[in-house]
Amino acid sequence: MNPGQYLPLMASITGILMIFVSYLVVRSKDLVYASTSLAALGILNALMIGLLGYYIIAIFLTIVYVGAAVMFIIITVSMLGGRSKEIKDEYKGLFTGASVVTVALLIVSSLGAYLGYTRPSSIPASNVADSLLTGYTPVIALIFVALAATLIEAIAIARRG
Repeated sequence: MNPGQYLPLMASITGILMIFVSYLVVRSKDLVYASTSLAALGILNALMIGLLGYYIIAIFLTIVYVGAAVMFIIITVSMLGGRSKEIKDEYKGLFTGASVVTVALLIVSSLGAYLGYTRPSSIPASNVADSLLTGYTPVIALIFVALAATLIEAIAIARRG
């Protein structure tokens, strides 16, 4: 049994979940729930990219999306105080549970599919550092500035809240 034969099925299920979670992001009236759904959408997006074989990009997207969603939640709670009225939707729990189970199954099955792939050759860290510092210095500087600004924003919001 070839683990790669399940990739189209896993990608299809992930795509359907992405469409559904996108609908929840747009449909949700509460900013905290919308931010949480946005984080789930980012994780599903990273899972789709991971299924394509770009694992480092998938990990980076997970960090960025979940970090952005946490910042949205912190800003919402600090500005509104978290006192917004919740709207009962009897299907949200069902959809959330189904989404969590499906994502867990996809992760477990993608780990099994990963074992079927050939591993890339080992590259010394000095070669990676040299290529990053010579060709991508502005990009790395921009990423560090953006992450530092987000961290400063989070500290400022936490001190005010």
